[in-house]
Formats: sequence, structure tokens, C-alpha cells
Amino acid sequence: MRTKLFSILTIAAFVFTANAQDSYLQFDGELNSQRVKYTTSFDDILDTQLNSATDYTIEVWVKPTSDDIHNKVIMKRWNQFAVTLYQNDNLRFYFTHYDPTGGTGTSFVNTINNVITIGEWNHLAVICNSSDNTIKLFVNGVDVTDDDETAADVVLDPFPIDANLYLGYGGSETYFTGEMDKLRIKNTSEDIASLNTSDVTAAPYTTDANTAVLYNFNEGVGQESENEADNVFAEFQCAGDPCDDSVIWWNTHPLSTEDFNTTSFKLYPNPAVNSTIIVQTINDESLQNIEIFDMLGRTINKINFEGNTQYTSVNVSNLNAGLYIVKIETNTGIGTQKLMIK
Repeated sequence: MRTKLFSILTIAAFVFTANAQDSYLQFDGELNSQRVKYTTSFDDILDTQLNSATDYTIEVWVKPTSDDIHNKVIMKRWNQFAVTLYQNDNLRFYFTHYDPTGGTGTSFVNTINNVITIGEWNHLAVICNSSDNTIKLFVNGVDVTDDDETAADVVLDPFPIDANLYLGYGGSETYFTGEMDKLRIKNTSEDIASLNTSDVTAAPYTTDANTAVLYNFNEGVGQESENEADNVFAEFQCAGDPCDDSVIWWNTHPLSTEDFNTTSFKLYPNPAVNSTIIVQTINDESLQNIEIFDMLGRTINKINFEGNTQYTSVNVSNLNAGLYIVKIETNTGIGTQKLMIK
């Protein structure tokens, strides 16, 4: 499976012009009950890097696309912690710290009201600092903590039971609807000023010896994503019926793919509503080849050209409904566009 995935991602990286794409995940919790499951085991990287830590930093970019955010979970490490959106009208989020003994000591740290913006990217951070004995919540770099809590009260369970990490889900139909990018968990108390809290399209996060979880979600295709801290892949799961995995999970930040394309072209009609699409170069460039990929990175069709061809029709009647990538190579460069088949 790992070899196959490597091949798929290698092809996908080529489709999106090397490893330059800046992708993110889209969760459709309202229709498809989507979640990402990172399966953990005893003494894995979360146990060794995070458990019992009195210093930790949890950060993630989220863009809620639904007004229904009450109790929608961004991430949950079972029996340890959860980061959850809260109260539709008050637009808050909160951090849940589960009692390591399984008793009644579960605590909640809330933000003040009106800190979450629907339809826009929000940088959420939870920072636990043992030196000043505090736990603080931040949105876009601003301290928005409402409840006082001490670091001494939020020491993580060193051996949580069944402690898989879920993204976009926390049990009991608490599925998140929206977009997620750049999730990182560290066993250090980071200075909020040192974190990127203003630009979701900035450079991908990097891992170090203190990193327990890092997802940049830049694969762009497939049904898995890699925790770059331990090279273990999390599985995308969907309980909805139907679940269209080709168009829901992955998207790319505006301009990020175009920045690395070396040519552009016209592609129409798009969405395709009949059996033929038109591909036309710009600035009198000559087509050398056209290649169509599905969202698993598999080549569906490839056409080679000789001579000075700027315009051609392509038969797509054999393609199932869904999302595809069209890549062209001309005498001056390479370009890619997404194609929707209806």
C-alpha cells in the first residue's frame, strides 16, 4: 500500500508541477460525515512527544463554511484533549482537557465571544506554558482567552486509552463543515508572535524534534495524508451515502498552482456537459501533448501532437462524472487546470 501511495503521490506532484501545490482539506460534515483518523498505538510519537507534557502548542487553520458550528470538533485526541467550535451566535471555540483519571476533573477553556469568522480562514492556537502556569487560546494571533486555567491542571494523560487522533470529528455527530490546513502539535510552549497567524498560504510548516503532529495536507490527491512528524498516514473516512471523495476532500489555495505553471491555456466548456472539450493555447504556443489525470493521479488519456497545433478537441465521453486534472505541455512550458465532468 505504501509503495502504491508513493507512486500515486509522485504522479500527483508532477500533475501539480512538482511539490509546489499548497493544498488543504474540505470537510462536508453536513452531508457526508467526513473525518480523518490518525491511528495511534502505545508508545507512538504522540505518547513519546506529547503525553504528560506541561508545555504544548496546538495550532490549526480552519475556515468554517456553515453557520452551524455549535459543538463541531476541529480535532480530538481521545481521552486527552479536543479543540471545538462552539455556540453558533457567539462564535467561540473551546479547548477540552480530559481528566487523566477518568473522573470528574475534565476542564474546559473558552474564548470570549465573536472570535470566529464564518467563510474566512481563522488561525486557532492553544498554548500551555508551565513557566507562567497558564493556558491561553488565540485567534489570528490575539489572546482571546475567557476562562482562567492553570498549566498544572492540564497535564495530559501519559497513557490514554483508545487515543486515536481525529480531525473534523469528535463523536456523537460532531462533524465539522469547512476547510482545514496546517495542523501542528508540539511539546513546547511557543511564543504566539513566532507563529504564522496571518497568512494560510505562507510556506508549509516544518517539523523538528519537538513536533508530535504535523499535517500540511499538500498531497492534493488520494484518501490519506501524512503526519510529517513520523511519516505515518492518516486515513480519510466518510460515513455519508453517497460520499464523493473526488471533489470534497482536496482543494488548492488560490494562485498557488498558477504561480508554478509556466504557461496557460483555455479549456471549455468547463464543467463539461457533452462528450467533447476544447483545449486552446495562448500566444500562438504549439501543443506538444495533453494529459488527463483522475484525482488519484492516474493517467486517463494522453494525446501527443506534431507540428504547429494551437487548438484541438478532446473526447471525454468515456469519463465518469467527477473532477479531473488537464495538463498541457507546449513549446514554451507546462500548464494545468481542473476539469469538472457532469
